[in-house]
Amino acid sequence: MKHANAYQPFFLSSLQRVHTLTLNDLKWTAFEAHDFLGDGEDWALVIENMLLEKNPEILKKIKFGKERDMFCISSEDKDALHEIAEMVAEFYEDRALLEEQIEKYAKY
Repeated sequence: MKHANAYQPFFLSSLQRVHTLTLNDLKWTAFEAHDFLGDGEDWALVIENMLLEKNPEILKKIKFGKERDMFCISSEDKDALHEIAEMVAEFYEDRALLEEQIEKYAKY
């Protein structure tokens, strides 16, 4: 029996006590419509600003990856990663909602 991925749209991997969420489909075109590349740095910007508004305590528990061709977040706190995955899942598959999040949170 195949189990649903509780971290959708991310993939979760773990090595020792460090867990990593990886997002492979970066939805480039949604970001490009707002003059962003849609790379890992742009996703980090959206997630960081969203967390600053919704749950800034999580930022102390996570580390953003440095990759540009994908987006990664690492943490020893698996619950913090799950909360981020749930936030992103609310808008990830809906182009209009994704663009709203980009417009709201993709700010330097």
